[in-house]
Amino acid sequence: MINLLTVPHHLPLPFGPTLRDRVSGKKVLITGASSGIGRALALRVADAGATVIVTARRTSELDQLVAEIRSRGGEAFAFPADLSTAEGVDKLADEVLIEFGAPDILVNNAGRSIWRSLAESEGRLHDFERTMRINYFGPVGLLLRLLPEMRRRGSGHVVSSSSLGVITDVPRFSAYVGSKAALEAVMRIAANECLSDGITFTDVHLPLVATDMSAGLGWQGYKALSAEAAVDMLADAIIRRPAHLENLHGVLCIWFNRLFPDLARYSLNQLHLRLPEHPTRHSAAISQPADVTDDAPAAPAHD
Repeated sequence: MINLLTVPHHLPLPFGPTLRDRVSGKKVLITGASSGIGRALALRVADAGATVIVTARRTSELDQLVAEIRSRGGEAFAFPADLSTAEGVDKLADEVLIEFGAPDILVNNAGRSIWRSLAESEGRLHDFERTMRINYFGPVGLLLRLLPEMRRRGSGHVVSSSSLGVITDVPRFSAYVGSKAALEAVMRIAANECLSDGITFTDVHLPLVATDMSAGLGWQGYKALSAEAAVDMLADAIIRRPAHLENLHGVLCIWFNRLFPDLARYSLNQLHLRLPEHPTRHSAAISQPADVTDDAPAAPAHD
């Protein structure tokens, strides 16, 4: 449950640890790191002194990222993997555990989104299966493999890139938001079970983010969060280790939903009625911080 008495947005604090304090000399594993937010975060934590372990499906992009980090004096290693399959998860876990042991910080950033209303989803159960494979089963499977070593070590931090849609129940994203909500439930339970083991968990509720993948889907009248600001939020999650983190817009959405639930539901219904059914065929649309697809093959959005 969201605790509104906390300071959940990513405004900088005048005291406390820095990113360098948190990651210098630490091993940070970032999934979906070949492009976008994951790539930018890898560069950020590498510059702060972390040993960065990056994974995605696209080997060439990972190699370029590792080369760039090393050219800046950082330390990075690439392990290509397809986290939408159990075999891919096991392959990554085996390689990382053998080479490094469990990472000090795991960032679940790989993800996939599908834009489609429930009315248009008849006969399309595979849409939900696709998002669950990469957004839920992938990170859960990876956690199950890495958690025993984290427990033996007595420390660890798991950061999951989630969506503000989990809080706002945004229309047209039932497959995506459902998978993210399922992951959050597991991470909250893990946080309760692992508190005495020194392991913390953070869900970052990203709003609409302006990335290359969503550039053609700009929703007029809605200001998207910059990719750099999204990285700021993830970095702040690493620094502060809260149970959840939202920006100011997210906090306002939480309060609005709590104080005016009927009005919030009506507003979202009106949004649903105004939005096009197929965003790839229209100039005005809204996207979540992941690749919005129509009938494209299943693939991680942050990959």
